[in-house]
Amino acid sequence: MGKDFFECYPLVKDLYLEAEKELNFPLTQLSFYGPEKELTQTLYCQPALFVYGYAVYKILCKEIEGIDILVLAGLSLGELTAYAAGGSFDFLTGLKLVKRRAQLIQESSEKNPGKMVALIGSSRKQTESIAFKSGCELANYNSPDQQVLSGSHDSISKAIQIAREENIKKIIPLDVSGAFHSSFMTGASKAFYDFLKEIELKMPSVPVISNLNASTAHNVDEIRYTLSKQICSAVLWEESLHFMLDWGIELFIEISPRKIFGNFLKKINPHSRCLSISNVEALSELKYELKR
Repeated sequence: MGKDFFECYPLVKDLYLEAEKELNFPLTQLSFYGPEKELTQTLYCQPALFVYGYAVYKILCKEIEGIDILVLAGLSLGELTAYAAGGSFDFLTGLKLVKRRAQLIQESSEKNPGKMVALIGSSRKQTESIAFKSGCELANYNSPDQQVLSGSHDSISKAIQIAREENIKKIIPLDVSGAFHSSFMTGASKAFYDFLKEIELKMPSVPVISNLNASTAHNVDEIRYTLSKQICSAVLWEESLHFMLDWGIELFIEISPRKIFGNFLKKINPHSRCLSISNVEALSELKYELKR
């Protein structure tokens, strides 16, 4: 993840090396070579995704001069990356926030063990019914036919059983270390809010969509509240996409190691355009597309 950008762009290399000093773990080694089992741990995964997203965004803005970014959004941890990209805080402050967020979530995961599962081919109403029957909570509303459940090991196992009985198209247990975006993370949410109160924030230069309410913040206090509260609340990603479409956004650019969000978008608006940047080659293709 990010290796080709690191090798091609000095700016990316500088950001990774700066982050490695701040985070005090081998970020480049884990990001580029793994092992995946270690990289997927919350303490390492979240900072790695933040640095990747921020660095690629900076390259995007540099390589495509005059690109008009109208709105920013990021799923879960990505919301912090979006605020950093929008200038609410600098890169080093962002690293401190991400590091603290990851620590708090890891601590909550150890105190309240849990799991997550994605249901594909299930309506929102059907998934909410499965959550109610199993004792799980809705963690993500990704698209009209994809939601994610969070809960205890037993409740997730029960949810999987019910989903199979109801012939849900795809049932995908997620390789995560806890029951994210659920009440299991309430302690992490409160502690992160206290931490955010000590951080100087600015309103972003580009509007940022909140996971919590699928809208934009009106002041920095609201930014602090929504950034902390989303840790223990469902991610309203489908509503966020609707919000941007209603604004008249015609082209979406996804910065992610894997193509994910374009599929969600197509479920809502099949005619929308989403170009994904997952590597240097994809960035070159994007530049070509935008010149057409």
